[in-house]
Amino acid sequence: PTPPTRRSSSAAKASAAMAVEGAIGAAAAGMAAGAFSYNRENYMFDAEMRWERFASAREYANQQAEQYRGDIRNLAALTVKKNGLWAVSATLCMALNVALYCAGRLGLHGPSPPAWIMGLWLTNNAASFGFMAVTTFLALHASFRASAASVHLLTRKTRVPVPTLKQLDQARTFASEFEQQSVSDIFRVPYLSNSG
Repeated sequence: PTPPTRRSSSAAKASAAMAVEGAIGAAAAGMAAGAFSYNRENYMFDAEMRWERFASAREYANQQAEQYRGDIRNLAALTVKKNGLWAVSATLCMALNVALYCAGRLGLHGPSPPAWIMGLWLTNNAASFGFMAVTTFLALHASFRASAASVHLLTRKTRVPVPTLKQLDQARTFASEFEQQSVSDIFRVPYLSNSG
């Protein structure tokens, strides 16, 4: 039989080896738990930042669309205002033509001009009235067309960009998706392994 001191020393070595293995296992488990919690926290932070980036991009897109929509409104308003002034001016000229035409002759306070001059003047006055009527019509028509074009562009071409459900689903991240990654990503050691 072996002497008792040898048996107790081999048992002591075995228990010391088991204690070292237990300490190494506990340290490895602690490192794995630390790496898991670190990587999960990073994943959740990245998910939040990804959503913030999506929301910021949508906000910028909405602001850009509003700038386009404002430009369309301003261009249409410019055309409407300019043609409104043309219509008012042409209407005032038509009123002046009517006032001159109703008098029937030039030189109310003196002798009447010759008939051939009156004929030319009345013809030109009537032509001026006709041109002013056409000007009024075209100015009002252009004003209404500019308003209609503005409405068409605002409702059909430059809509505010609303994300689809597919885009919203692609932008969001579920916490359970962390567990669907590869094991090397879940237990990645910071600064030592590839961050993928």
